[in-house]
Amino acid sequence: MRYIILNYAYGFGPPLRTTELALSVGNELKKKTGEDFRIIIPLIYGEDQKRVMKEAFAEIIKQKPDILLLDKTLGNHLKSVFYGEKSYEESLKFLFENKTKVETAIKNYLSNGLIAETFDGKKVSINRKDIEFEINRNPRVNFNIYPSYSVSFAYNSDILRQTLKENIGNVNKKIIEKVIPLFEEIENDQQIYFIADPATFSYKDKKLKKKKKNEVYTPPTLHRLKNTDNNIQKGIYVTVTGIPGLNRLFEEARKIGLKIYSNKPDAVAGSIKAPPSIISHKNILLHFARSGWGSIWLSQLTNTPFVTPPYDKNDDPEIYFNNICIEKLGLGIIYKNQNLNELLKFKEVYKSNIEKMNKYLIDTYGTIDGIKYTTKKIVDHFINI
Repeated sequence: MRYIILNYAYGFGPPLRTTELALSVGNELKKKTGEDFRIIIPLIYGEDQKRVMKEAFAEIIKQKPDILLLDKTLGNHLKSVFYGEKSYEESLKFLFENKTKVETAIKNYLSNGLIAETFDGKKVSINRKDIEFEINRNPRVNFNIYPSYSVSFAYNSDILRQTLKENIGNVNKKIIEKVIPLFEEIENDQQIYFIADPATFSYKDKKLKKKKKNEVYTPPTLHRLKNTDNNIQKGIYVTVTGIPGLNRLFEEARKIGLKIYSNKPDAVAGSIKAPPSIISHKNILLHFARSGWGSIWLSQLTNTPFVTPPYDKNDDPEIYFNNICIEKLGLGIIYKNQNLNELLKFKEVYKSNIEKMNKYLIDTYGTIDGIKYTTKKIVDHFINI
């Protein structure tokens, strides 16, 4: 058996995005080698992560139940350095103090053989020698896998360096200074570093400038979601990753007869459970989410106006720069207690901005499909090393 291992940062978006790309890469490699490439996915958030991934990859899990493998032990190692249960500052401090220890534990675990399992609980033993390469997204630790392909929206070190420069957030600046070199070590260990366009710092320069020789810009690394539910009434969609202060807006939506749909209805009172794919339906008028790039691109690729809360100074400073970027490029709007009608007026402006952005992507890359674009480059590199 041959395996692709995933390494990523916190949240549900990174495992979804890396799995999506790994499946695409595995499919292309099978055409060339005739072999299946199974995918090792760190299980960090238990049943919640399994539920989200089952929704996203239901068809592949049904057709090939042994392709996607969940590794709880690896997930626990990663979770120890993550922001979430720890504050953002605490996570950076813990990373600085424990990165070497965590990486050694992961190295020993990989060397002794992994024990992963399928979505239906079947145990699978994996030898380290059978792991062919790594795909990662803004990782906190180094798995020391060769080759390793990083697919991101910016360098972690650049985000933190810019945070110091602009004095963003409530994080102790001395901790940030200590952590930057740790991220640079990981960044320098990648065979190709893919950065999506648009992404965190796209607003800074009209012409993107490469930082490294092995750096490659790509269109958004997200597949267009296909909606199969046509029974969608007019409403708004809320992607829940912790969206505070929107209750008044939801009440306005209800008063004028709009439905509220969400991937996590227990977090949004009165909402209807629905997968993110319904965002592509014409009756979804707005998409509310924290401004992670998976959510921003989802709106971009479905032409659904994106609305996000203001930056919280205790949050990851990446979100601060993302908010600036979407406003400067017209890819979204910050929610500042506008009424619903004000937000709905943004729709035509948004559509015009998206048309221009997507035209730019096609003119620059020949496609807006960053998964397909990145897959080809990873496969070409892997086959030829």
